[in-house]
Amino acid sequence: MSTIKENLVEMFELDKLPPEKALEMINRLSKLVFQAVLVRTLPLLSEEDFNEYERIIDANEGGEVLFKFLGQKVPDFENMVKEETENLKKELAGEFESAQI
Repeated sequence: MSTIKENLVEMFELDKLPPEKALEMINRLSKLVFQAVLVRTLPLLSEEDFNEYERIIDANEGGEVLFKFLGQKVPDFENMVKEETENLKKELAGEFESAQI
């Protein structure tokens, strides 16, 4: 399963930045992508799975545990992550274009 980080590095070519700048950008962008993914995935969870999601959040188990859990419970999760990463890239490109006008 690919990660949000891997998608961001590939789509935004973050591997071309200095390591500390790339890490900063990955952290910022991954939060935006993950929020968008949550909006799409949470309604798809059964009541039991949603309760498990809340337990993971309450226990502060971290993003990796949550990512793995959602990957197991939500059909087509990986594609949703890729789609939301692409959507973010398009949104940011649109903002940059309008800022240059």
